[in-house]
Formats: sequence, structure tokens, C-alpha cells
Amino acid sequence: MVRVLRPRSLRGPWRLVVPLVVVGIAFVGIGTSYVVSATTTTSTTSIARSTPSTTTSVAPERRQAGWIGVSASRRGIMVDIRDVNIGGAVFRAFRMRARTTLLRWHVGAIDPNLWAKAPTDAGPRIDWANEGPPGVVAAFNGAFKQSAFAGGAVVDGVVLIPMVVGDMTIGIDRAGHWVMGVWGAKDFPPAGFHPVSYRQNLSPMVLHGALTASARSANWHIWGSPLNYNPLTARTGLGVDAKGNLVYVATMHPVMPIQVGQALLAAGAVTGMELDINPFWPIAGAPEIPMHVAGAFNVQIPGGNHDASIYSTGWERDFFVVLAEPDSWTCHWQSAGVFVAVKGPQPQRLALSPTGCHVPKSTTTTTGSTTTSTQSTITTAPTS
Repeated sequence: MVRVLRPRSLRGPWRLVVPLVVVGIAFVGIGTSYVVSATTTTSTTSIARSTPSTTTSVAPERRQAGWIGVSASRRGIMVDIRDVNIGGAVFRAFRMRARTTLLRWHVGAIDPNLWAKAPTDAGPRIDWANEGPPGVVAAFNGAFKQSAFAGGAVVDGVVLIPMVVGDMTIGIDRAGHWVMGVWGAKDFPPAGFHPVSYRQNLSPMVLHGALTASARSANWHIWGSPLNYNPLTARTGLGVDAKGNLVYVATMHPVMPIQVGQALLAAGAVTGMELDINPFWPIAGAPEIPMHVAGAFNVQIPGGNHDASIYSTGWERDFFVVLAEPDSWTCHWQSAGVFVAVKGPQPQRLALSPTGCHVPKSTTTTTGSTTTSTQSTITTAPTS
């Protein structure tokens, strides 16, 4: 049943003082390189962000009714949130705008089993030397542990867990752009996408803007092993909307798998997958201002068992980190990419591109009742 609730303030370890509207309702080539590939005739949906024009007339990412901005830059909104009520359970939805942010994936300190083979930039804590210069604007939990046999994982040229045909997959390229689709489908990954990491988790929950048959199935066992064998448990999910924005949803309320898919749809996702489940594992947060060093994630999952700052010190399971793009539409962050001629791990250190791009360390604004803009020293991109 769809319900519209009255606006209320954000709740969490810290409070952002703004009203919140609560609504109910292969690897393929990199240059001359590749790591993994798969081909079948399975249909899928995958969406990559569009590349903005290099002119100065590019429209900024604007606020949207029903969503509350958490952070913004001169490009516009970077991260916004809303609470979605699905059958009486409130999910917090974090939306990462495709034109203003980039994505990174990290292993945990225990899982996957080969986590120690991952370079530091993809290690079990936020790599502030690499991810601090762009600025961290969000972080959220990953997927099931390796022993659950829920899918593969690849990062920086290291195959941590073999990829599984038919499993839902999020791919991230060297520029931090993301795509989501079914591994092995003829249109996934899409042509021209050059990944540095992949993460899978079970079958798709949402495809083409609708729940899949698996998501609607009464067989809840296919969506993981819940605590105490009770399918009503805390759950998280990840999706991509029609504009290519990344949408993460989480609730600490006890919910069924189908409610995750419904929450993704309510938050605008047209493609979606389940992430980790059970009360110990949902962890997400977003600061009001991009963090260049460890600091406070002002907005988090209500009732969560862990503060998102745990990703700064090190966490045992995999997770994602969202970074800020430069203010200028003509500049972006990117790493070197993964090349088949290079054996072993290939660290993906970020640098501004094209060469000569400049970015002030502090030019971002908060989206609350006050706005700040501070200029500091200038960082110049290293020669690529």
C-alpha cells in the first residue's frame, strides 16, 4: 500500500537540520586490455552515466522534490536522500548523482578470502591518500560473504572470486562510472565500458523498471540466509535509475526480500540488486561536505549497529566509496585502468584529467539552511 507521510527531520548518529519528505509507495577491453568476459543471450538492463558537454552552459544537478540534498558542489547536487515506506518498514534511500560523483569498490579485512591481494587503493579501509583529494561524499556496505556463493568479485586486475553467469553485477570503470546488469547478457557490459572492478550478488531484483520473477517469488531462501532462519530481517539493495544515478536503499526493520525491490523501485531504480542482509551488516553514511580526511558521516541509516566512520579505520566486509567530481565540467578523476599485458595487481591511483586541470580543495557547499564556499590552495593534476 502506498502511503505519503508528513515531513520529518533526519534521524541518525548526527542530525541534518532540514525537513525530510518520507514517501511510501569481459572484464571487457580497457584500451587493448581485458580481464574477464562472458556471453550468453540472457536479457538485461544496464545504464552508464552520460558524459556532460565541455561547454560552460552545462546545467547543474538540481534539487528534486521529495529528495533532501546532503552535499553539493558547483556542479550541483552530489548526494541526496529520502525515506521510503514499504509495508510499514521505512527504508533510507541514498542517491548518488552520476554527473557529480564517482564510485570505488573496496575489499574487507576478512572477506573475500583473497582480500590481501587487493592493492591499497581497494583495501579494507578508505584510502585517504588516494580518495581524500577528490573528497568522500558517501560510503555503503557491499554484498554477501564469499562462503554464501552469491557471485564473483574482481578488482584492480585481481580475480578475487570467479564471475558467475546470470548473476546481477555492478561494474566500475577507471573513471568511477558504473553500470549494472546481468553477467553474460549480450548487452552487458555495454560497448565502450572499460572496467577496473566488478561485484556480483545473486540474481537481479529489478530489471526494466519492474520486479523480477525471483524478487516476487515466495521462495525467500534464494535471497540469502537470514539470521535465525527468519526471512524478516534487515536488508540493503543497490540500483540505477533512468538517469544513470546510483540508488542505495537500507532498512533496519525486519523485511522480506520483495520489499527491497519495492524500495528500489520507489526510489526510482529501473535496475537493481540485493546487497548484504541481517542487522550487523547494513552500514551507510554521507557527510554534508566532502571529506578529505576521516570525519563524520552526518547522515546514516536510522538504527544502524555501526557508524559509517568504520570504513575509515577498516571493516571486515567489502564496501563502496563515493567521491566528488571536480567543480569544472571539463575535468574528471580517473585511474590508469587494467591492462592484460600487466600480470598481477594493478593499483588504480586517481589523478585529475586532462593534464592541467585544477581543483580547489574546498569549493563545495552544504545544502542545508546555510551555504559556505571556501577557497584554499590549488592542486594541479599530475602528468598522465
